[in-house]
Amino acid sequence: MAATIHKHQVGVPPITLSVTEQGQGPAVLMLHGFPEIGYSWRHQLPVLADAGYRVICPDQRGFGWSDCPDDVEDYDIFAITGDAVALLDRLGIDEAVVVGHDWGSIVAWHLALFRPDRVRGLALMSVPYQPRGDRSFLSTIEAENPDGPFGYMLAFQTTDPPREQALDADPIATLRGMYWGGGSEERESDAPAAALPSFLSAGEFENYCRAFARTGFGGGINWYRNLERNWLLTKPWHEATLSMPAMFLGGTADFVVDNADRDLSCRTDPIADRFDDLRFDVRVDGAGHWVQQEAPDAVNDALLEFLASL
Repeated sequence: MAATIHKHQVGVPPITLSVTEQGQGPAVLMLHGFPEIGYSWRHQLPVLADAGYRVICPDQRGFGWSDCPDDVEDYDIFAITGDAVALLDRLGIDEAVVVGHDWGSIVAWHLALFRPDRVRGLALMSVPYQPRGDRSFLSTIEAENPDGPFGYMLAFQTTDPPREQALDADPIATLRGMYWGGGSEERESDAPAAALPSFLSAGEFENYCRAFARTGFGGGINWYRNLERNWLLTKPWHEATLSMPAMFLGGTADFVVDNADRDLSCRTDPIADRFDDLRFDVRVDGAGHWVQQEAPDAVNDALLEFLASL
């Protein structure tokens, strides 16, 4: 019999997070990216729970049914990782395996750097670990390839008018375009305007639309507006390696995996050199950026193998 799914609000002062949990056993904290919500882990939640883990999927601040603070600085890396630590505290969990996708990957590796005592293992998806370098991501993009695949991060800095105004005007079209753009499928020119990528059913897409109709895109974009601030705040962790057992997983058709080292940080070192104990480097054939939704079976198998190795 499948474990009961428990949805609840958890206070992590000064905000409240909406959290979905399932299962009992060693804790696995799963952190989503942009534009996603905790529901993005719907294919992993029951599988990991059935395998004997307590799986915890919050809507991170600014997303879904969690609180959305007003100020840009409320979304810096210390605020977001602080939410994760406070959530573990509130749930009575000393340490967890932390799994992150997209921006959640960035949050996960900073959590591992700031509080290694709370991170039993680390699984990063779609965004490989980028140690803090001599330039911030924004400065590197602006200097090296402002018109490249990450130029949108520069556009997100716009506040007059705020970039989210255009995105909030039609959240359905915004989400559809983002999920098509990051996926492995190319939309055919004669596809209906309402067509969805094959990894999303109409009902699943509706859950995202309802979430972003509630919050808008401003909270998520504020994460990007803190990229320069985050680089300044994390000077003590310059070029740090990650100490705990780790895994990286990405799709072979993911534009972020293909371009992150070159365009975000100009790195040439192998991914394995950024970790003390990289146990798995998994590439899912044909999967795009939304890998845990596009190829759930492959992702679940890799996660279970990594968890078993701990």
